[in-house]
Amino acid sequence: MNAFKIAALAATRLTCVAALGMAAAPPHAANAAISVCIDKSSPAQAMDHRVIDAVAQEQHTSATVVPFDGNAGGDDDGFDVKEFKKLASSRCELVLGFPVEASSGETPEGTKATTPYGETGFVLLTPRQHDASTLDKLPAGTTVAVTYLTPPNLYFAKHPNIQADIRPDDEHTLASLFQHKVQAAMIWRASAVSALADKNHARDYCMHALSEPYSRWNVVALYAPQNERAAAAFMKSVADLQNDGKLASLVQPFATAPQKSGIILASADAPAPAAAAAPTGGDTALYTSAQADAGKKEYADNCAQCHGDNLEGMAGPALKGKNFASPKANFHVSDIFTIVSQNMPATQPGSLTHDQYVNIMAFLLQQNGMPAGSTALTFDAAKSSKTPLVYKGD
Repeated sequence: MNAFKIAALAATRLTCVAALGMAAAPPHAANAAISVCIDKSSPAQAMDHRVIDAVAQEQHTSATVVPFDGNAGGDDDGFDVKEFKKLASSRCELVLGFPVEASSGETPEGTKATTPYGETGFVLLTPRQHDASTLDKLPAGTTVAVTYLTPPNLYFAKHPNIQADIRPDDEHTLASLFQHKVQAAMIWRASAVSALADKNHARDYCMHALSEPYSRWNVVALYAPQNERAAAAFMKSVADLQNDGKLASLVQPFATAPQKSGIILASADAPAPAAAAAPTGGDTALYTSAQADAGKKEYADNCAQCHGDNLEGMAGPALKGKNFASPKANFHVSDIFTIVSQNMPATQPGSLTHDQYVNIMAFLLQQNGMPAGSTALTFDAAKSSKTPLVYKGD
């Protein structure tokens, strides 16, 4: 489940356990048991079990499931996403159930991703008697619950008709809705499905897929380079299940089957698709080098604990890279600055001075490859800037 991977958002909400010192999984051979890691704390784990059982049957073999607890060690220090590399290289051949943001395809360093076996994302939950399928259709002044540091936090800036009620986790977000403290909620689909398994909730609430930046995610299996054969066999089996019409029932209700055009067995050596061209406006110089230098210290003092010393993400999402600033997401400087200045730091939202927020924003722009200039960024300019925020790195 992540996504920002505010990214990870679902993926960034996972907490991995460290590898247990097991020997690296051997190369996959025909009819050999498939070794997979599945997060036992995931609300969608039933889907992953069904998929791997069906894949094993397709391959005339069995599956060995290595459970890990995605909630283990969840504290203010978050987790190091490099733990996924350890899982994929030393505990199992495939790590199932990993969400990859649809527009970027980014995976944790040292891992690769299979083609998707499901499409999922963030959804809007509304009471049936006041049903609205999109954010724009919600009445003005509607209060919408959202989980802290997930992508839907970004949507309020573009939808002034709704107000945010930020909750620490999905459980509290759902409780806020079900206890009628808010009129709607934006949440990860698997969490919504689990909650709607309760007959009363299913009767009273509707679920709608969101069509917003960073709302669409692919469910993939992660693997280490040495397990390329196991990944290829998995992808072939998924493609067969898709072609036979069986995949859709395996992933429901937590996801939908990918479009058949998405089931492509690409060679690991095939060239990567060309990156989308960044809008010309992304080259605009909005800040000075002095502001970015000051922002580096402000970031270290107020942000690094959650977002990592190098903006790589920890308990909070990464604030640098393609997942944070994708051209397809169409975010502007003002969108991100509004979140930074209103919701951060997590412990005391809005507690920094205007200059501190501006300097932190300048540092974020610098770290994402946007150029410095001779004119200083101001609080009002940052809050109103329609300059696209696009990552300029490799």
